Amino acid sequence: MTLLKRTAGALVACTLTIPGAMADPLPCQGRYSAVSGNVIMSASGIVQVDPRNRNEGTVDLTYNGCDRITVAGQGMRMEIVRSATSGWSGTLTGGGATRIFRFNALTPRLIDSWMDAFGGGMTVQRGMKLTLVKGTEHQPVDCIFDGDRQNFTRENAATRAFMAARGLTPPSPDFALQDYFRAAEVENRTQTESRKGSTRHVRFLLGSDHAILPATRAATRFREVCRAEEGTLDPPRRMLDFKIVELENPDGFSVFARIIDIESGKILAQRESEVTGTGDAALAAAMQDGAAQLTGDGMTFGPLSDGKAR
Repeated sequence: MTLLKRTAGALVACTLTIPGAMADPLPCQGRYSAVSGNVIMSASGIVQVDPRNRNEGTVDLTYNGCDRITVAGQGMRMEIVRSATSGWSGTLTGGGATRIFRFNALTPRLIDSWMDAFGGGMTVQRGMKLTLVKGTEHQPVDCIFDGDRQNFTRENAATRAFMAARGLTPPSPDFALQDYFRAAEVENRTQTESRKGSTRHVRFLLGSDHAILPATRAATRFREVCRAEEGTLDPPRRMLDFKIVELENPDGFSVFARIIDIESGKILAQRESEVTGTGDAALAAAMQDGAAQLTGDGMTFGPLSDGKAR
């Protein structure tokens, strides 16, 4: 049975609604191993597939321009398109159902996808985790961009200040503080948590010994990461995520500092900090307080790494 047929035929809905897509890193072009199944948990776009009901296969991702990718394999062929604000998505129809796929690239080599199926008397959610097996020789380096298609000036400034306050310094002149995090905006489908009906996130990827990994913004490093042989890169294991919610009366921020397991999507630790003020200094203070609480709980992160396996 093909991956598409298995996906369309699943009848078990997930227990936690997955939020909208965000500004993702650019995925590598190449062949990926694909593990799919029922979604049983998610933390802000990170899919957890039920191990009791999973299927495995391979799919190929091929670029057709910077904002369009063909996903093919296991009986499925679909174009996914990138928009300015809603990430990568694609739609398939057939058999009386419409299937909407969304893709969240955690790193260029690691992609989480979820699918909503409607019609034919059913509503289904399924997830898929994609891991790069082999990248192609012609990676889309001309398509590299920072990912900040929205204005994250305040979040970027606050995060650099937060890193400086914690004494985090790049391992070499080849890296800058900006290379180690990404800011993104996530839509809320069920409730309005902030004035804009969305939350903003600042995210760091954590590798072995909780080192912070580069976010692969530069074209040269992107090519290196996509071409790298298995075992030469330190794979991300956890994520340090700052969920930023704007408050009113008085104006300020509520910041949730969280450690998330990337494989399972489980939130391993979470602390909250609230501040008044809407500038980057206030946001940096809230991030620092939340991180300090996590450290007090025994959670560690840092130093900054070059991303290579040791």
